[in-house]
Amino acid sequence: MTSALLRFELAAARKGRTAPLFAAGFAAASVAIALVGLSASGALAVQGFARTSISLLQLILWVVPLLALLIGAAAGAECYELEYIAALPVTRFEIVFSRWAAWLGALSAALCIGLGAAGVVIAAFAGSADGWRYLGLVAFAVLLLSACLAIGLAIGVRARDRSRALAFAIVAWCVLVVGVDLLAIGLLAILPAGVASGPLSFLLLLDPIDLARVLGLGLFSANEIAGPTGAALRTVLGGWGALLLVAGLVAWTALPLAIAARMFGRRDL
Repeated sequence: MTSALLRFELAAARKGRTAPLFAAGFAAASVAIALVGLSASGALAVQGFARTSISLLQLILWVVPLLALLIGAAAGAECYELEYIAALPVTRFEIVFSRWAAWLGALSAALCIGLGAAGVVIAAFAGSADGWRYLGLVAFAVLLLSACLAIGLAIGVRARDRSRALAFAIVAWCVLVVGVDLLAIGLLAILPAGVASGPLSFLLLLDPIDLARVLGLGLFSANEIAGPTGAALRTVLGGWGALLLVAGLVAWTALPLAIAARMFGRRDL
């Protein structure tokens, strides 16, 4: 029954225009950024993937979480419209999980198309140097997409109403993109230098976007622009920081999914 439900959700996700439009728009933006980055370098054969990937990372950190939160919030709110499916011998967790998995597959394919188009352009003009690091960037982008989609689902299930869910998703995006960094800057201003590393490292784990940022910048040895939370984590954990960051992104997927399924299971349709 779970596989049939997943196929149903995948078919619904494919029928919409969101994934194709995201693939086309993200591919166009990624290729444009790649061409601008390559032309600015002045030495196409030397720069490889490293230079333009930092700019692409910024596009990922702004666009992917926003889209994933909005799609997840809408999908979570629409769970309450599935009375006929809920009447079948399936659990509420299977309904929530199938919605998440279907949209993750559709949006991940669109994301890979967009970044793949940019990768082809970079490889054609600048060679394949650091290509494996670029594949790592794609993997981290998918992890970020997965986490934000799960958070959006939890928001939608909690809000029940689609309009409220979308509003809460935008607020969550603002907090994750800007609010956590502002809090980190405030902690740096208040706490002594030797004491700030621990709280900042913990604060980093509370923000999936910061987790993805530090992972992406670490791939291309751009640690000096990883931000205060990223610097604090490297100071405290050293080489184990990357593993903890990946585990943090996985946790940001699993926990919101579990919370969403629990809330949905306790409510009437």
